[in-house]
Amino acid sequence: MKLPLAAALAALGCAAVTSASALEIQCAKHKQMVGLLAKKYSENPVATGTVNEDRFMQLFVSAAGSWTILVTKTNGEACIVAAGQNWEKLPALAEAEPAA
Repeated sequence: MKLPLAAALAALGCAAVTSASALEIQCAKHKQMVGLLAKKYSENPVATGTVNEDRFMQLFVSAAGSWTILVTKTNGEACIVAAGQNWEKLPALAEAEPAA
């Protein structure tokens, strides 16, 4: 049985666009979403990854610490799946020494 994304996130204790700065728009064309995140929240993309053959995700972060995860389909529809505050970049991990 497949759950809608919002229900799945809620079951995991995640907020699907219910942060303190809840976004009015949940899905729109990718270009519109990127513009909204930049203009309204000063968020810019800092990471991206492939979800599956027809979706990719992007992480947007602002200098103030707000963050948004955007998932975009190949048809250009982009949806916010999570957003929040207090983003903190972790220091890079030291490379492990090769085994002798």
